[in-house]
Amino acid sequence: MKNSLSIFTLLILFYACSTSKKISESALLINNATIINVLDGSLLKEKSILIDQGIIQSIGSYSELKNRAFKKNHIDIEHKYVIPGLWDMHAHIDKLSDDFEHSKSMLSLYALNGVTSIREMGGNWSKIKKLQEASKQSHFLPTIFTAGPILENKTFVDWVAKVDNDPEFKKQRVRIAHKSEVEIIIDSVKKLGVDFLKIRTAASKEVFFEIAKQAKLKGLRFAGHVDAKVDLYEAVKSGISSLEHLDIFQLSGMSNAKMDSIVSLMKEMNTGYSPTLTYFKKHRIYDKTNINYFLNDTTYASFPKRAYASKRLLEKSVLAMKRSEGSQVPWKKMEANFLKFASKIVSKDVTILAGTDGANALILPGFSLHEELRLYHSELKMTPLQILQSATINPATYFDIKSGLVKQGYNADLVILEKNPLSNIKNTETIHSVLKSGKMISNQEILERLKLIRVYNKKTN
Repeated sequence: MKNSLSIFTLLILFYACSTSKKISESALLINNATIINVLDGSLLKEKSILIDQGIIQSIGSYSELKNRAFKKNHIDIEHKYVIPGLWDMHAHIDKLSDDFEHSKSMLSLYALNGVTSIREMGGNWSKIKKLQEASKQSHFLPTIFTAGPILENKTFVDWVAKVDNDPEFKKQRVRIAHKSEVEIIIDSVKKLGVDFLKIRTAASKEVFFEIAKQAKLKGLRFAGHVDAKVDLYEAVKSGISSLEHLDIFQLSGMSNAKMDSIVSLMKEMNTGYSPTLTYFKKHRIYDKTNINYFLNDTTYASFPKRAYASKRLLEKSVLAMKRSEGSQVPWKKMEANFLKFASKIVSKDVTILAGTDGANALILPGFSLHEELRLYHSELKMTPLQILQSATINPATYFDIKSGLVKQGYNADLVILEKNPLSNIKNTETIHSVLKSGKMISNQEILERLKLIRVYNKKTN
């Protein structure tokens, strides 16, 4: 009898504990949401989304969920559209500004534009690390996955540093001269705590393939450029996780059969592709007159978004344009072949990873992602659903994290839109509010923070 009583008492205590679990004070309930399923384009209408501790806890009707969040935290979004937070899968953030506090403000342009995560493709590690740490403390900043310092051909880096009279450039790169150095160097980069490796130039094809080999052995993804001396098919076969940029030189003069074989292998190997069309259009096939107007428009009348360019970003842009003007590469002639390859990738359903090369010269953080998505429609003929996938579920799958869907158990990085992006991809710009790690950035906060950035840049430029 005594044992039975003890068991009964334990059961009562267990039941009491399980049913009295309180929701947190900060739990949010988003009501009257039209949720876009980016897997198939279906809509879930009039849904409530319960968010707590940065995670989507439940999705259902208001009557089911209304008692699971304090009334003060119920937010009616009046049938607006909810999509997963957007990604920019090719960004460089080490030169946003010369002032660290302003660098954080410039970095916030991503989240304020609905870009809640970025894949940072390498640069000055000390600056990137500081910004990555800052991003963990503020929901106004995007989550940063970074390559840290870029792997480069030593000879190339030394040449650039000499030509540009920029000895600091050497500190932003990991210089590799010989295959024998690769393992030790990758071990040292891994110890920094990077999320993946980025290769830009290789001293030889032997160095490139040794990097691929060691990355696999060390459990690291490696992404980036495929040096012209490396066969593109063999590079994909080696396990590179994504190819970057439209302008891959090996494509010039490549036969359709060879292109098809590469695209088929990319599909088989699950190799991603980040075209960075925004960068290509502004740095390779560019309207010199318009760009000069942009750079010199101190009134901001013709180009209001110029006010979001920091002094450092404008300086980078001026330097980049001078270099572009001196280029002898026939980019316009080569563009058709580049686009042919990209179109084959789309038609074969190879994973597209939306990326802009922001915040590089002329590529404004956050804003450029929406420009990139529009180019996928006009240049690559992607459907709005394919485009949304390239900036949501595809990047999340690339990093193998529970993000990129509006779904129970997934990260609560969300964008609330006024209009349906499946009707017109331009509607990704109709941002009402953003949720980053479950914390709301209201429309008023977005407008106020954008204004502060504009005012600061106008004062300092």
